[in-house]
Amino acid sequence: MEYTYAVIGAGRQGTASAYDMARWGEAKKVILADRELEIAKRAAERVNELIGNNVAEATQVDATDLAAVEKVLTGVDAFVSAVPYYFNLGITQAAIKAKASMCDLGGNTDIARQQHAFNAEARQAGISIIPDCGQVPGLGSSLTVYTMGLLDEATDV
Repeated sequence: MEYTYAVIGAGRQGTASAYDMARWGEAKKVILADRELEIAKRAAERVNELIGNNVAEATQVDATDLAAVEKVLTGVDAFVSAVPYYFNLGITQAAIKAKASMCDLGGNTDIARQQHAFNAEARQAGISIIPDCGQVPGLGSSLTVYTMGLLDEATDV
């Protein structure tokens, strides 16, 4: 089976994510979308060069233009949001409308909690929303906050 993937944000982490999808994810296509088209093009070229196949393609999208993000995500099976955390809540809403499963690199526990509030809508759309998949900030921050809640008093982190 082949899948169509996307990455919103074609910087270093986005490029690495696209490579993994192209290399290991049975990818039919990997769309690298960035506000700067040249950055997306360089990332797509790098991924294609590394895997020896022209599976990655570039497009331009502004993460604040949710209608444009939704358009990019239409027809995508799953994607990674590799942009700063403050874009992820809106991108989550665009993912639900486009019916594209997503994960993001996280970075803010409050945003991740707000994303969890869309669970019912995501399930109804038949997709998964998995926030805070980055190391630190991201999953590490969420685990730290969770662990602090288990303590009577946290004196230092």
